[in-house]
Amino acid sequence: IVMLFTAEALLILTFSGFAGSGEPKHGDFGAETVKVGDSKREYRLVVPKTVDLAKPAPLVVAFHGMLIDSKDVMPQYTKLNETAEKHGFIILYPNAIRKSWGIAPEKVENDLAFFDALLRKLAATYKIDQDRVYVVGMSNGGYFAHLVGRERSKIVAAVASHSGPLGLQTLLGVNAERKFPALIIHGALDRIFPVVIARENRDKYRREGHEVKYVELKNVGHMWGTKADINETIWKFFDNHPLEKKYESSGRDQH
Repeated sequence: IVMLFTAEALLILTFSGFAGSGEPKHGDFGAETVKVGDSKREYRLVVPKTVDLAKPAPLVVAFHGMLIDSKDVMPQYTKLNETAEKHGFIILYPNAIRKSWGIAPEKVENDLAFFDALLRKLAATYKIDQDRVYVVGMSNGGYFAHLVGRERSKIVAAVASHSGPLGLQTLLGVNAERKFPALIIHGALDRIFPVVIARENRDKYRREGHEVKYVELKNVGHMWGTKADINETIWKFFDNHPLEKKYESSGRDQH
């Protein structure tokens, strides 16, 4: 089982490429698949023309929200493709099974295996900067981004969660092997996950020594922050936190 490997062994396995992979190309590839166990999982891969295919590129994995959201919908409302084009990073949009991420233990394990398989497959064709692999998510996808950061803390450099809470897996604490940096973005008017939850999540990370940036969006409900230049905030946070960067948590949230 993938989750039983040590972090070091998992890092090697995750980035061990497949033989016979194709040539790297720029483009928006909306119907990609990868085998995970007995399932064929779907994802969208976006490689902007600003990515230098001859050099290791940053990678952002973006997890969509529950139900009507998907690998095809998320790029539309987040405009993350434009951010990737502007800053020259590769972005992946995995598709959830039954329109949700994680929650049940077996599903958590399968979705984490999907994440691992995506990194392996991509690394077989593209040069991926192993120090600059990031995860971001919206709502249920934000919850899963937190969880991937926790479970793959020595692979994921930093995490950004928009409108997504920490899950039951962190009820007794995040307890990650590495104190990864976390960016929490939340609408003050969110009625699905009240903003008090985001503040509590911020404080939980902070108590455990994680570097935290907390952004509370005024007059915003449970939706992506389109008017606060939030994508630039996300990318700046990621860009400032490669995996190998040594930092000391100040114990204070940043605004």
